[in-house]
Amino acid sequence: MYRTQRKRREYEARRRDILEAAERQFSRHGFFKTSMAEIASAAQFALGTVYRFFRSKEEIYISIVEAKSEELAALLDTQIAMARTASEKLATFIRVKLEYADRNRDFFRIYVSEWSGFEWTIKSAFGERIWRLYVRQVEFVAGLIQEGIRRKEFRKVDPMDAAFALQGMLNSTMYVWILQPKPAGSLVEKSDLIRTVFLRGIEKSFS
Repeated sequence: MYRTQRKRREYEARRRDILEAAERQFSRHGFFKTSMAEIASAAQFALGTVYRFFRSKEEIYISIVEAKSEELAALLDTQIAMARTASEKLATFIRVKLEYADRNRDFFRIYVSEWSGFEWTIKSAFGERIWRLYVRQVEFVAGLIQEGIRRKEFRKVDPMDAAFALQGMLNSTMYVWILQPKPAGSLVEKSDLIRTVFLRGIEKSFS
């Protein structure tokens, strides 16, 4: 049993090393210009070893997105659980997502800069997996908005439409900031403006 656990830890450590190396390479050179051989070299593994863990760089990309999405979701669950009102929960969502992007700039640079070209190029199965992850987060936000409507904090709006609108605001803000060579200030500083603009659009007190 001990040997099995040790092998599992070694497997997870090697997989993590490959994903971290790929994230660095994708960030520096872009997804399309990075080869599996370059990822293997950056991770200090033989190319064949990398292929034992991942069938393609598309699968590596998806694995990075899934791991980051799960990590962000766990942070959101923990932080939002401490908020009382739907407005506070949405404000927490905005702040935590921007904080996470601030700390994971390499990942979000890949995500926002490669999104459109990537989705048209990779196999549909991978594109669908990314889309499902995105929609899952939109549905999470829509649930918070629906809660606010039920509690009469928010006007009656379509929760999914409003959730997509908020994600659009966040993504465009992240896009402009992350792709700057030397962004001024912190991305988190922009959370107050996004929160104010969005909540004024849906809160009853501003209708």
